[in-house]
Amino acid sequence: MFKTVLALLLANPILLAAVDLNREADLRRFVARVAENERKNRFREMGYFYRLQSQRIILDRRGREKKRTSSTYEVIPLDDGVYRKLIRRNGEPLSEKEARKQQRKADARLRRQRNLSPKGRAKRERKQAERRRKEGLFWEEAVRAFHFHYRGEEVLNGRPVAVVDLLPRENYRPPEKDLWILDKLKGRIWIDREDLQLSQVEMEFVKPVKLAGGLVARLYKGSTLWVRQEKLRDEVWFPRRFEVKMNGRIFLIKGLNMRMTGEFSDYRRFGTSVRMVPADPPADGDSVEREE
Repeated sequence: MFKTVLALLLANPILLAAVDLNREADLRRFVARVAENERKNRFREMGYFYRLQSQRIILDRRGREKKRTSSTYEVIPLDDGVYRKLIRRNGEPLSEKEARKQQRKADARLRRQRNLSPKGRAKRERKQAERRRKEGLFWEEAVRAFHFHYRGEEVLNGRPVAVVDLLPRENYRPPEKDLWILDKLKGRIWIDREDLQLSQVEMEFVKPVKLAGGLVARLYKGSTLWVRQEKLRDEVWFPRRFEVKMNGRIFLIKGLNMRMTGEFSDYRRFGTSVRMVPADPPADGDSVEREE
C-alpha cells in the first residue's frame, strides 16, 4: 500500500506540489521528482540543435577585467555527443574561407555518423547508451549527495518558485569517478512550483578541484556556477544563461582568475531538414521549432 501511494505521489506533480516542504521526507520526494524531470530534459536536449554565445573574461588579482573574448557556436546533436560549429568570433562573422572550413568539418562529422559500418554503429550505440546511463545516474546521485533545506517561496520570471538549499552530506562518496563534482558542491536551487522544474541554480565549490590530477588545472574552493533555465514556448525547460567564476592555477604555475558567461538560443528539434548555416537568431531568441 505504501509503495502504491508513493508511486502515485511521484507520478502526479499537482499532488507533489501540495506537500509540506518543511517536512524532510516530503522535501526529498519533491526534489527527487525535480531531478527526474531534469534527467528527462537532458535526454530531450540531446535531440535539439541550438546556438551558444559564450564569453571568456580574464581578470586581474583585484577582479578587474584584463581581456575579453567571445565565440558563437551552432551546436549540433550527434548520437555520441555534440559538435560545436564556430560561426562568430568576438562578435564578428567568420571570413568566408573559415566559415566554409567550419561547415566542411560539420558535414564530415554528420557523414561519418550516417555512413558507419555495422561495427561502427554498434560502437556508437554503446557510447550513446553509456552517455544516457551516466546522465541518468548523475541525477539519481544528485538527490543522494545533499541535505536539502526549504527556504520558502519567491517569484522568478513571473512564476512562483520554491527555494531550496543544498548542503553536502558528510559521508557521501560518488559511486563513479565521472561524478566527482557531486561531493565538492553546496548551493541553492529555485524550483518552478507549477512544472517542478529547475528554474535557477547557484552552486559553489567547497573543496578544491583538480583536473588531470592537478597537472592541467586546479580550481580553488569558492569558484561558482550559476545557471538559469526557462520554459520555451510552453513545451520544454532548457538552459538559457550561465556564468562560471573560476579562481585557481593552470599547469601548476600560472594563476587563473576568470569569468565565463553564456547564452543559449534558437533551440530547434534536430532532423534532416535542419539548415546548418549561420543565420541571425529570431527576435525573441527562444524558438523551439520542429525540424523532423
